[in-house]
Amino acid sequence: MRHAGSQELFEYWNLLRAGRPAPERSEVEPSDIRTILGDTFILEVSLQLRSISFRLAGTRLCAAHGRELKGLGFLALWQEEDNFDIARAVNRVYQEYEPMLLSYVALTEEKRALEYEAVMLPLMPAAGGNARLLGIATPKTTPYWLGSESLVQCRLRNARNISVPETSPSLMPDYSIAPPEADNLPKGQRRIAHLTVFDGGLS
Repeated sequence: MRHAGSQELFEYWNLLRAGRPAPERSEVEPSDIRTILGDTFILEVSLQLRSISFRLAGTRLCAAHGRELKGLGFLALWQEEDNFDIARAVNRVYQEYEPMLLSYVALTEEKRALEYEAVMLPLMPAAGGNARLLGIATPKTTPYWLGSESLVQCRLRNARNISVPETSPSLMPDYSIAPPEADNLPKGQRRIAHLTVFDGGLS
């Protein structure tokens, strides 16, 4: 992972799972990752419909593609030749609980090209058995035209798994309550690694 946003989300996900294969969706607090929230997304895999679609998508990601991505089929973003490889990568995430890293190029109608990196991380299955993935997609650079010229197609360069450290839950530090003498945080806040967490509900 080369991008700071990818590294931050992976670190947050790894802390949440606490040695489990994946965390619960309800454990993901948007306020914990607010600096990268605009680039994040959640995919839902419907086993009944055999579809992969955006459950949620950040504002920067939607702006880059020039449309609201929520409810859109994930494969619609990719050129047809990549659909099999993308579907296989998604399958490895939700079936084998194996994080995946995608390197790809996103193109506009004017044929401008922009390098992207995406990380897909497993979440525990939702009620009803549908699988969900937490992800982030960030560009290598932020050109002046991004947002004014919409990205219309993505071309996969590489998809590979991300090795996850084997961590026993008993060896994980307890991040739920920060020692008052260490952080002196106000009531309703807690420390997770370098992140300050504000307690609150999901939006």
